[in-house]
Amino acid sequence: MNIEAGSLAAMPLNGGRIAVDMDGIELAALVDAVNTHGTLLRIADRPGQIIVETPLPSSAGLSGLCCSTAHITGEDNARLEQVSKSGDGQWVLDTGYGYLLRLNARRHPALRLKRLGLSKACRRLVVTLTRYHHVDILHLDADGDFLPSVETFDW
Repeated sequence: MNIEAGSLAAMPLNGGRIAVDMDGIELAALVDAVNTHGTLLRIADRPGQIIVETPLPSSAGLSGLCCSTAHITGEDNARLEQVSKSGDGQWVLDTGYGYLLRLNARRHPALRLKRLGLSKACRRLVVTLTRYHHVDILHLDADGDFLPSVETFDW
């Protein structure tokens, strides 16, 4: 989206919002440009009012987390590789550097992981992330970040 302004002034507000004053902007062109890119722009009636929204329902968004494969055991790694190639590969995907687990694709993902033979540490990670952080997708990546206060394994 390219819109040219004669002058632009921005001021930071609370909550990560900004107020922008643009001279030389045709308001209708700005609204049309923003609305054609999948978001809605509304003109605020008062300062602090939310004016940019997405037309997608909130259920369309998924929360995800990427962390290191060091949070699972070497045996878990081998087991996830087998699972990704079996019928359970619909919710456990091999990325080449780790695994993508679609935790929202199973009603009780930790119980399913237990049945598949994954370690208690791996299942504890999944339970913590789903129950307390509402994570839908877990990406275990060899280059992922280490999560604080979560057990790690050197394999």
